[in-house]
Amino acid sequence: MDEFLKITIRSAGEIAKEYFTQGVSATTKANLGDLLTVADKAVENFLVQKILAEYPDHHIHSEELAEDINPGGEYEWVIDPIDGTRNFAGAIPFWCHLIAILKNGEPYLAAAYNPIADELFFAEAGKGAYLNGRQIKVNSVDTLDFSFGHIVRNTAQDVAGFKQLALRVINETTAWAHNFGTMLSACYVAAGGADFFAINCGYDHDYLAPALICAEAGAQVTDSEGNPWVRGRRDLVIANPLLHAKLLQFFK
Repeated sequence: MDEFLKITIRSAGEIAKEYFTQGVSATTKANLGDLLTVADKAVENFLVQKILAEYPDHHIHSEELAEDINPGGEYEWVIDPIDGTRNFAGAIPFWCHLIAILKNGEPYLAAAYNPIADELFFAEAGKGAYLNGRQIKVNSVDTLDFSFGHIVRNTAQDVAGFKQLALRVINETTAWAHNFGTMLSACYVAAGGADFFAINCGYDHDYLAPALICAEAGAQVTDSEGNPWVRGRRDLVIANPLLHAKLLQFFK
């Protein structure tokens, strides 16, 4: 199943790159920041068809599907066909495909693929995280001073806490906080390039794959209260163990 996942998500990247090169228009879904393009649906249709052909009894949950396929199956595929659609539609080459596979409700496999840079992040529960076959680990940065990270706040969950986090990080440290509009930012925490990642406006299809990748790379993956992150929570905080506790203090 792991090799099928890797091959299939790379193939999805080839489809998406063709659309990206040609340029696409976008329609608005729930709000101005929530967009949909023809590429999202094309990639989703491809992935769903490939999965069902190989695993016809597997549960599939995907961002753009009106209803889940085979709900209750032992294995569940959770898909974000294009994460970073706003970037994609704006011709910004920073977006990815996300797929998580759960077994009996527990994270089992995860992949995040950046077709533009040909970067495949992959993790299997209990077996580490990898970037293009090379094992990756979080870094050991232990201070927010001169740290490099990503903070996203919206109107979803713990708004006051995330406002407090943003203000305190800006005012009390020399950290650089950036928002690139895709969960690729979390994957770079797993690879050691970024130091922290915090967000409060995503969904399961956004979080499940990067959460497993980061955890397998040695990151602490929690909600904004410091509890282990669980499916359904929209607040997510990721950092190496040395930095994570210090980051949580800035919510207060």
